[in-house]
Amino acid sequence: MTKDIHDKNPEEIEERLKELEEILSKDEKNVSALLEKSSCLRHLDRYSEAIEVHDILLSLNPKDIDYLFMKGLVLIEASQDEESLQYFDTILKINPEHRDAQFNKGLALRKLGKETEAKETMKKALKSK
Repeated sequence: MTKDIHDKNPEEIEERLKELEEILSKDEKNVSALLEKSSCLRHLDRYSEAIEVHDILLSLNPKDIDYLFMKGLVLIEASQDEESLQYFDTILKINPEHRDAQFNKGLALRKLGKETEAKETMKKALKSK
């Protein structure tokens, strides 16, 4: 049985990254390998590399809401809260009721000290479906 990424230690994650690099050297557009690579990098707190992976994913499909959302999350994890807002805003232009985008936009606004705007955004998220 394969261990979930959350159950692996850093050495196992590094080993998996090497395997993923091998896969991606043969097919650089392998979406599942790119997504797993991002997850591994995030678990190792290597956010700038994870951001690069998300740039690749978005280059493959720039309007994919899941890719936009994950890029916003990684930017928050990397304490690039201001930059994350553009990704959540893009999602909300496509789908104004996207609850997770609203909520995470609120978190980013809160981290930026924009408390009033954060509260309004989070209230909208709680009212969304």
